[in-house]
Amino acid sequence: MKKVRRTVSSSLLLLVLLVGLSVPALGARHGSRRCTDRCADNYRIKIDACNLIPLKHERKICERRAKESKNDCKHRCH
Repeated sequence: MKKVRRTVSSSLLLLVLLVGLSVPALGARHGSRRCTDRCADNYRIKIDACNLIPLKHERKICERRAKESKNDCKHRCH
């Protein structure tokens, strides 16, 4: 009986450890996605602001800067 109890308790301990180690790995993966989503949201806001500029040359400069900002943000996520 003691042997069975020891086997069951050690199996449960191993299971808890494995689950506990996998949770942070899953959280890190989703954290990166949230970061890139935030970068994309900021990019859309900047592009919407750029579209309000009536002069084409100035608008293109603004759009280029928004894209560079998005790329910099995405590089900081990884």
